[in-house]
Amino acid sequence: MKHRIKYSAVLFFVFLFITPFLFAGTLDEKTVTITVAKKDNLINICKTWLENPHDWKRVSEFNQLKNPHLIYPGQHIIIPVKLLKGIPMEGVVTFIKGDVWTRPKGAEARAVVKKGDVVGQSAQIETGEKSAVEITFEDGSAFFLRPDTRISIRTARQRQPYFMIRRLFVPAGRTMMHIQKSTGGDSRFEIHTPSAVSAVRGTQFRVSVDNNKTTRTEVLDGVVVVAGTKKKVMLDPGQGTWVEKGKQPNNPQTLLPPPALEGLRPSYQSLPVDFSLAMPQKAVAARVILAKDPEMKNVVKEFVVQKGDTIPKIMLPDGNYYCQALSINPAGLEGLPLAPEGFKVRINPFPPFVQRPVNGEKFKTKQVEVEWLKVSDAVSYSFQVSRESDFKNLYKDIQGITGTRQSIDLEEYGIYYFRVFSIAGDDFKGLWSDAISFSFVEPPKAPEAKAPAVDEKTISLKWQDMGPDMTYLFQMAKDPLFKEVLLERTTDVSDICFDRPKKGGTYYVRVRAVDPDGYEGRFTPAQAFEIKAFPYVEAGVIATWVIGALIIIL
Repeated sequence: MKHRIKYSAVLFFVFLFITPFLFAGTLDEKTVTITVAKKDNLINICKTWLENPHDWKRVSEFNQLKNPHLIYPGQHIIIPVKLLKGIPMEGVVTFIKGDVWTRPKGAEARAVVKKGDVVGQSAQIETGEKSAVEITFEDGSAFFLRPDTRISIRTARQRQPYFMIRRLFVPAGRTMMHIQKSTGGDSRFEIHTPSAVSAVRGTQFRVSVDNNKTTRTEVLDGVVVVAGTKKKVMLDPGQGTWVEKGKQPNNPQTLLPPPALEGLRPSYQSLPVDFSLAMPQKAVAARVILAKDPEMKNVVKEFVVQKGDTIPKIMLPDGNYYCQALSINPAGLEGLPLAPEGFKVRINPFPPFVQRPVNGEKFKTKQVEVEWLKVSDAVSYSFQVSRESDFKNLYKDIQGITGTRQSIDLEEYGIYYFRVFSIAGDDFKGLWSDAISFSFVEPPKAPEAKAPAVDEKTISLKWQDMGPDMTYLFQMAKDPLFKEVLLERTTDVSDICFDRPKKGGTYYVRVRAVDPDGYEGRFTPAQAFEIKAFPYVEAGVIATWVIGALIIIL
């Protein structure tokens, strides 16, 4: 009878009931044995069991049949496993970053891919800019697509539990393949590109296709056979080759060692993240990858730097990161990867912006108000005041301030330096703010004054010239405490002349200097001068005597 049972049921029957009849026809090829039923013929059997029914001739030759059209019930037909149809395999999206799409076979619109989605045979997958995706199969094999990469799963089938065949087509982009070595000996994993085919049976390798359709294959582990235009080359671990479209593969080249990362610090509290590369002699460039995981999947920045160029400025938010670098040779082959080196970026909380004092500000009072802007991630602040710009010796060191202002008292005249930093909720201390200098200015000294000069009409006073742009405030009073000022004048010269007081008595004068900012110094000690009163009593006596004498005479 003809085989009309559904394929899945037939395969289940084969594996459960015919397994005892399995045997190896050759030392390196797995086979299954089919028992011929009544009215069977070889062509119908092959239609049921083979991926390609036209392979019935190969089955005939394998079984050394004298007449392939003449088989009888109960006869055993041995079929190589690699010719079987197999069960379709599906991969699962185990990692995704950014924008990734899939287009099922026959569909016009593409759908957004999410983590956990199942991707099967004939699916087309595409990653966007700064995007990546990993597809993992049940045997642990996986392929990882870098940004701007397209791939088609042409074949993904399983024949027997340990025989698998997968064919991928990569028209553009960069991929990383991880093929489990536990896969069956006859299993195949093929990467097809517009210019080459890379075939493996358990390895770790990279395949990339550039805009010119040149394929580059770099092997990190295992063995890869690269074919193109009727030529094959075998790549051992640490080797690579490139194939231009329509040309044969180039001879294998040894991959360059990775460049050395120089100056990469374990922690950064300010940006940019700076370091340099020491590239091998034969390298012309290097690829630098920054990721948030040591597997280098969650890439946050990636760029190629030419030999001799400086690393571009790297700005990253707070977090833990890993850096990896690969050398690139003149053929464009990327070398062995540097082991990821971890580092941390912690910028927040930011240094506070100091509002007061203003840099270079002068204070004429002992008490100074310092103030800064609130930092969103800060729960408290600490500040320091020093007489030295390097803050080695501290004048004030106040910690745990919950507000944004504080008063400080100054004791000595001179220059001071102030800085403040933020403290986060986890007690992480941010960077210091820029140091602000200010000064506690000593008032102008009291000028040395000469004794007042008194003549019949005027009083003059001279004092020490305190320098250019200085002015002076002069006062005269009847008491040494200057409770009632009789005369007050401002002058820009170091002397003054004023009318002699009409009333007699003791008078007091003083003067003080005023700087260009209006900062008044101390007064000179009060100096006294005497104005004698007119002798009215004596004058009256004399007048009386003169008048009396005139009367007698007259």
